[in-house]
Amino acid sequence: MAGIWDQLVDAICRPPRDVYSPEELLGGRTHAFMVGNMEASRIDYELKNKLGQQIMVSHYLPMNTKTRDDKLPVVVYCHCNSGSRRDAEEAVWHLLPCGVGVVAFDFTGSGLSDGKWVTLGAHEVDDLAVVIDHLRTQGGVSSIGLWGRSMGAVTALLYSARDPDIAGMVLDSPFSRLTDLMLEIVVSQRLPIPKVMLKLALKLMRASVKRKAGADINAVAPLDAVGRSLIPAMFGHGREDSFIGIHHTENLHEAYNSAGAYAVYKNIVRFDGDHNHPRPAFFYSSVCCFFHQQLKLDLVLLPGHTADTQQLLRHGSLNLAGEAPEQVDRANGFINTPWSFEGVTSLSDLAPEDRQAAAAALLLDDPAAAAEYAEAGPARAGSGSSSGSAGADGGRDGLNSPRAGVAGPLL
Repeated sequence: MAGIWDQLVDAICRPPRDVYSPEELLGGRTHAFMVGNMEASRIDYELKNKLGQQIMVSHYLPMNTKTRDDKLPVVVYCHCNSGSRRDAEEAVWHLLPCGVGVVAFDFTGSGLSDGKWVTLGAHEVDDLAVVIDHLRTQGGVSSIGLWGRSMGAVTALLYSARDPDIAGMVLDSPFSRLTDLMLEIVVSQRLPIPKVMLKLALKLMRASVKRKAGADINAVAPLDAVGRSLIPAMFGHGREDSFIGIHHTENLHEAYNSAGAYAVYKNIVRFDGDHNHPRPAFFYSSVCCFFHQQLKLDLVLLPGHTADTQQLLRHGSLNLAGEAPEQVDRANGFINTPWSFEGVTSLSDLAPEDRQAAAAALLLDDPAAAAEYAEAGPARAGSGSSSGSAGADGGRDGLNSPRAGVAGPLL
């Protein structure tokens, strides 16, 4: 029993650590790489948290992207419990062509950063605060968004209670309360703990984790923190997630901004797959649409610097073709967005061949490009979808999901 108990404690605060070489990051030793036909670069640096622990950070930049004030919007990516900044490749691949920089870092206790313990959001939220404070003080950054997966999504939600100035958050597969998730895992794994002992076991686990990692598992409860959140949020979750059930995200979505001073945009995108499965291209389309709106890229980027977004639309990475109209409406927030076509309030009001053009018009704010795209009809969208781009189907070294092949659930 003692061995099982130690395994349970380590499952929380010492999961497998992703150990890698900096040369394995995008850009390798030269720090330069290509995203499609776009030149990009990586800048590495170190920060220190309030405990004096080093945090390893990478800032990915799209080259030759021009903005009106020489400041570039960024999205900070927060990885899962067994992850690292390497997991941010899914964000890099999809956001840099849209004119958005990506900042990725190893939480303390993860990757190459200092620290021994993972706390599933309890201390990670302080690391995230250090990174965001640095971005705001060092200059060159306009608005800031967050993209978190699993533990990273929980961390983003906990941070949102502190900082209402985040432009928007993408929250992939968060849990609502750590204690609830732990009880569900005990039941699903049929661990030898009698039901009458579960509450006592949870109390003892809380003490063990606090003694070992200095974190209170009761404090990792984003459901208790999101009622007054004022940051636009897009939630995502796999329908077949057997590790963190989709009801966690559904509960968070329902509670989000429920007691806020004013209503903000919130949405939930459901997709097929389990916790660690590659995300579908439709999910990434939704993410790009969401950040385009929340980071106000049509106002920030100079004319002509959304051309690469148009290219991705044509080559299938931002493929909305083939989806049910109500799914596209809901996932991409079209029903919450002023429509540029007179009399149209939903994609279902458009002919199928016009829906992709409508998406292009919204993303690019370029009626001429949308009209040119519409002339090609569905055949073009179909051909682009077949050629695809790396990351759209997980074909480029698993950029579609955090480190393909990692054993066990990534919380």
